[in-house]
Amino acid sequence: MRWVPKENGFSISLAAARLLARLHDNGPTRISELAAAERCSQPTITNHVKRLEAAQLVDRAADPRDARAWMIKLTKKGNQQLVLMRNSIGTSLEPYLATMSKRDLKALREGVDAMRRLMAVEREAQRS
Repeated sequence: MRWVPKENGFSISLAAARLLARLHDNGPTRISELAAAERCSQPTITNHVKRLEAAQLVDRAADPRDARAWMIKLTKKGNQQLVLMRNSIGTSLEPYLATMSKRDLKALREGVDAMRRLMAVEREAQRS
């Protein structure tokens, strides 16, 4: 089963939302790094970035370390869109969570905590 945010006027795909979330979590990122992290091709990421840029959700600037490359960063509007999407997803899950036992909710919290630790290890490995 997949939970998809209820329609709240979002004009971006879930794949684009993942890119916004990655930029929020990791800060300005090169297109090549986004492609590697998303496990897809650079042309695919470039197309997503172009659409996000047209919607003013991301900005692109030359990489100060290599002027041939672009750094992609989240705009204020992009951050706002991401917050709205995350809140919508949470609101969509609330009725399901309300039916869970205390034991299952505790297990879910522990699983989320484990995933956060795993993601932190992955982020640290990427920085090294």
